[in-house]
Amino acid sequence: MKLSELTAGTMFMPPEWDREFNHIHADSRDIKPGDLFIARKGHSSHGKAFISAAIEAGAAAVFSENAEMFRCEAGSVPVFPVSELEKQLPGWLKKRYPGYESLTLYGVTGTNGKSSVTQFIAQLAAASGKRCGVIGTLGNGFFPDFEETKNTTPDICVVYRLLDQFAQSGADSAALEVSSHGLHQGRVAGLIFDVAVLTNITQDHLDYHGDMANYFAAKAALFDKDKARSAVINIDDEYGARLISMPTLCDHYLTLSSKKNISADVVFHKVVATADGMKAELQTPWGTEDVYVPLLGEFNVANLAAAVTALAVTGEDFGNLLIKAETLQPVAGRMALYTKPGACKAVIDFAHTPDAIGVAIKSLAPLSKTLSLVFGCGGDRDRTKRAPMASAASLADNVWLTDDNPRTESAEQIFNDVSDSPDASDFTYMHDRAAAITAAIEATPEDGVLLITGKGHENYQDIMGVKHNYSDEAVLLSLGYQRAGGGYAS
Repeated sequence: MKLSELTAGTMFMPPEWDREFNHIHADSRDIKPGDLFIARKGHSSHGKAFISAAIEAGAAAVFSENAEMFRCEAGSVPVFPVSELEKQLPGWLKKRYPGYESLTLYGVTGTNGKSSVTQFIAQLAAASGKRCGVIGTLGNGFFPDFEETKNTTPDICVVYRLLDQFAQSGADSAALEVSSHGLHQGRVAGLIFDVAVLTNITQDHLDYHGDMANYFAAKAALFDKDKARSAVINIDDEYGARLISMPTLCDHYLTLSSKKNISADVVFHKVVATADGMKAELQTPWGTEDVYVPLLGEFNVANLAAAVTALAVTGEDFGNLLIKAETLQPVAGRMALYTKPGACKAVIDFAHTPDAIGVAIKSLAPLSKTLSLVFGCGGDRDRTKRAPMASAASLADNVWLTDDNPRTESAEQIFNDVSDSPDASDFTYMHDRAAAITAAIEATPEDGVLLITGKGHENYQDIMGVKHNYSDEAVLLSLGYQRAGGGYAS
């Protein structure tokens, strides 16, 4: 594609500077020879600081937001000044990457459950003979082969390029985790989702949004009439209940609930834990059926209900989806079970908010007389979340507080913030995460369960800007544990 084709109708392209280009990138580290670099204002810096790096990497041209004048760099690379670049960028991306138009788009937002719901949508679609791409925390691609990602919701240039690649690979649909950061920073601007899903909203990311009102507003934007054709909304959540009364809400939506709101459009109840999963009854506009999911926790029934509803809204057969639900595989780092003869069971989960930790503990508590917990609080993040996390953690019988990506913050300061909570008086404090897990295993009886939260699938420990190789799973494997075949605790 030529620059003049890309910008037709939006900006004049001098013929002498018109040229072919390959991909569009807003991150200079992604530039390959022949690409177009977008230098725009970011959250903490401006892309103009990286123009030289992009050109050195082979950029064919640069569009620079609010640059003073046209100029050439490195002899022949044009740098075009562009006003209102953020408004024009989605239109350019649609021209360069038109594949998104052929895809059914599912957007899932919420504090917890985004990864599980998107993965369930993709698995159920695949089991029904469809091909569904995934963009999210665990990576981008087709289940179960994902490429590592920098963000839950990537930069807008990456999002459109991935959707185009999915379409070219034969995908019928794509399920996207849409984070509050991604919504606030316009990373899905210009897309219209066929179904938007709200799982829940609890305290998180207030270091970025400032307060819960702003956090909710960022999430709620996904459900506006101009961004979603339909929606699935959990009204057990107080913010979900607020969302359905907003005047900007898309015209078609279904409410989702447990028995708390029996008048909801979709109700999952009569939830029973079995030896190898969960059973429940699902009441929907498509009928009432029993459903079985080979995964642990009532929250996974809620996640499944959201995924099934989203797919049914777009025409997938409800009964067939429930049959396929029996084949669902565990999501990486979400309630993953590990066992070792003569030792307690261990479960790794990504839970890193007060609500998620509390839900995980309550899900495992009926399975064991003794429940131990290893958890941490991330550095350079919302400090007001730490005391509530301590309160949630105190639901466990024994608790070890350890490091969980302290980043550039003092790990000792994080410990001090947690210890200020009266609920943390009986905690054991150990900075060495592997040592804390080992100590917790030794202190938990054979018939007990150790829950390890916070990192989930992550394979690093972020300390002072350096990501050191580390994974909770690797620690368990080194201690003689093995991943349970079905991934659930029984």
